[in-house]
Amino acid sequence: MDLESLNDAKISRRYRRRLLFGIFLLLAMAWPAAVDSHSAVTSLFNRPSDWIPADLPVRVEFDDFARRFSVTDLVMVSWDGADLDSQQIEEAGRLLKPLCEVETPPASENSMEPGATHHDERLEAASPLDPLAMQMIIDLATKVGKKPLHWVHHGTEIVSQMTASPTKLSRSSAIKRLTGSVVGPNGKQTCLVISLTEAGLLNRRLLFDGIREALSRHLHRQQSEIAMVGGPHDGAVIDEASIQSVHRFAPPSAIVAALLCLFCLRSFVLTAAITIIAVIGEGMVLAAVLYSGTPMNAVLIVLPPLVFVLTVSSGIHLSNYYLDALAEFPAATRAQAAAIAMRAGTLPCLLAASTTVVGLGSLMLVRLEPIRVFGCVATLGLILTLGLLLLILPGTMVLYAGPRHVTDRELLRGNFSPADIRDSLRRRIALLFRRVLRHPTKIIVAIGIATMLLATGLTRLNTSVNMPRMFDADHPLRTQYQWFETHLGPTINGEMLLRFPPAKGNQGVNGNQGAEADPIERLSLIREAHIATARAKDVGGVLSAVTFLPAVPTGKGLSATSSRSVIRAQLADSGSAVGKLGYISRDEKAEVWRISFRLPMTTQQDYGPEIEAIGIAVQQAVTTEATKKGFAVDAIPQVVMTGGVKIAQVAQEILLNDLFTSFLSAFAVVAVVMMLLLRSIVGGLIAMLPNLFPTVWLFGFMGLAEMPLDIGSVMTASVALGIAVDDTIHLLSRFGSRTAKGMGAQRAAWGAMKQCGMAMVHTTLVCGLSLMVYGMSDFVPTRQFAFLMFGLLSVALIGDLFLLPSLMIVRVGRYLAKPVMSDAGAELSDEPSAHPPVDARRLPTEMMPRHQSTTSHDANSRRST
Repeated sequence: MDLESLNDAKISRRYRRRLLFGIFLLLAMAWPAAVDSHSAVTSLFNRPSDWIPADLPVRVEFDDFARRFSVTDLVMVSWDGADLDSQQIEEAGRLLKPLCEVETPPASENSMEPGATHHDERLEAASPLDPLAMQMIIDLATKVGKKPLHWVHHGTEIVSQMTASPTKLSRSSAIKRLTGSVVGPNGKQTCLVISLTEAGLLNRRLLFDGIREALSRHLHRQQSEIAMVGGPHDGAVIDEASIQSVHRFAPPSAIVAALLCLFCLRSFVLTAAITIIAVIGEGMVLAAVLYSGTPMNAVLIVLPPLVFVLTVSSGIHLSNYYLDALAEFPAATRAQAAAIAMRAGTLPCLLAASTTVVGLGSLMLVRLEPIRVFGCVATLGLILTLGLLLLILPGTMVLYAGPRHVTDRELLRGNFSPADIRDSLRRRIALLFRRVLRHPTKIIVAIGIATMLLATGLTRLNTSVNMPRMFDADHPLRTQYQWFETHLGPTINGEMLLRFPPAKGNQGVNGNQGAEADPIERLSLIREAHIATARAKDVGGVLSAVTFLPAVPTGKGLSATSSRSVIRAQLADSGSAVGKLGYISRDEKAEVWRISFRLPMTTQQDYGPEIEAIGIAVQQAVTTEATKKGFAVDAIPQVVMTGGVKIAQVAQEILLNDLFTSFLSAFAVVAVVMMLLLRSIVGGLIAMLPNLFPTVWLFGFMGLAEMPLDIGSVMTASVALGIAVDDTIHLLSRFGSRTAKGMGAQRAAWGAMKQCGMAMVHTTLVCGLSLMVYGMSDFVPTRQFAFLMFGLLSVALIGDLFLLPSLMIVRVGRYLAKPVMSDAGAELSDEPSAHPPVDARRLPTEMMPRHQSTTSHDANSRRST
């Protein structure tokens, strides 16, 4: 490098102007990064059904189900002592009535669905409610602004309705039919069942906290004694856990990263610049989510720390180019060293960032909306922070003189500081690596065997979007589910729809064209479906229109005919007691009958095979019964599985399938880029090996250990691929520049390792350990993301420190010996000679005497200022 060609004053002025402009941009972004990011976090909202693409059949069916029935967002509330006919359950039900859109009249008026628009004063007079608890509920309704609940029911109310006219079931029969759903196995324990409106869903954190507090006050119980389960409540808990992850772990993660960065770079100025840019980048990606109109969710919550570590990684690589320039050109001023570093490092850093963008961009191929948004916003955030680094870091380099390097003479004299010990340790580690790399073939074979063994676990991978399992077993959400399943029954709600043609103008029994369909005929098919569902494995309570009606008499007498007429009228009239239950929906397109069933949360994670088996069994039973009764083919109902459990199953399938597609796409694009850079197909594929085996190792191990992938870990493969390729490109760049000068493969590989090996260790250390702060979270997706990223980055470092140099040394290394995105005029000098001349003026910086090394830097400082 000809230092005379670098005008010190001109370079210094240019970099200082860029620094001032960069500081202005940071100040301009500080406000949205702080304020709008906070707004994005506080508006966090998780609803898995929104994650499925709107045009998928399962989403279309679920949306139609939600439109027809106000039961897609149910929550059950109970506690010890909430028994049938108990005063507590009655009072709790009345306490929540002000939150309902319409009030429920007393059971004697034959309604389980809100039908009146006034309070029942007789019930309120029977047992006065706690005034403070009632005021809490009224205040809660005022805060929400709109009625947050459709309705509130409880077991006593439902049993009373079933035993009243016209159903007139016996009490024991009614309780037996409700066991496993709203009545426990002891025949006494019951619960509140509430249905949320859209306003209630959007304010669910406030709503459930308020309900729990009011019930606690009225019932004289601790809030922890009141159990709540159901999708909306799970979402509220996950929302809160996600917000706490940001507020609790983001600051310490940034502090850990800053301290590690300071330890590695030994420069407060460079560390401060990198950290500030990374923090601003964190805030801006959150603000970008807010601007996009997409609500924050549990997937996007790991976006800020990821952008933070990507920014720190790029900053450390650029800073190490500068530190290398100071060490290898002791006569250079700070501005000249900065110019050398930027010329040598900008192209590799841009290329490395582009591979990371490819990894992140591949996530946009995943059909789950949060992961698509994750890939898009993370890509924009990385581009923003890299631009800020290229704008600001050169100016900070001009302000920083650089570290002093210890000499061997000082080590012999014992006159050295802790920083000198660190330099000595680095040399000893370098010597260790040199000895290990004397056996490249053994390293390649060992890593290859381990990769093939762990690859067998990839076929055993499974996924999970089970909400309760996003927390540890001792978390209150999990313990509440366990309490419910012990005292009441299964808690995972599934829905089955039997879709008939419209009631009029269709073929009925024996194909009578134009005859009106008989509701009792259709009820007989629903009964078969109900029985088939109840017989399925692990199914708990089953509810349908059959549950709330007496058996249909088959005789021809007056009593039987009259009973059938009453049942037929109840089924046909949407305003009847049975019609208001929410198990039958009619419009001009179809008549839909609903069967609700429960599965236990504690049994397993993937209900896919069970749901499919239930659907097939029910369809066979219904078809057989319809054929036996002479139904026309087009009058046989279509069985559709939907509800939260079906949505979770489809999300799992999309998660696993699209994960594989996303990773393969990212790998293919990055491989093509590497082929173009190395101008060799074989070379590009060889260069990708160190970046492939970390994913195989980690995900293969997860498959063998039967650890499911969740929403926090699904994107780590593509992200880690992009990050791992960064180090590969920097190493290939320095290896290619050395072989181009005529060096042998072994010497060139060792020189490249010596020059950028510590930078790779630094980036892994800073990024991995700062992310590990999130490993202390009790929110499993966040914790698993942290551990997986640390593991992938660590294994990728092994690949770049051992596998890639070994591949460079063996015969196939000739395919890697091509200059990669290098500026010939900006190459840093080669490694120092093993026996440098005695003349101190020609010694490399690390071998210069203390006074001359210090004097040289002082002179450089004076020239630069």
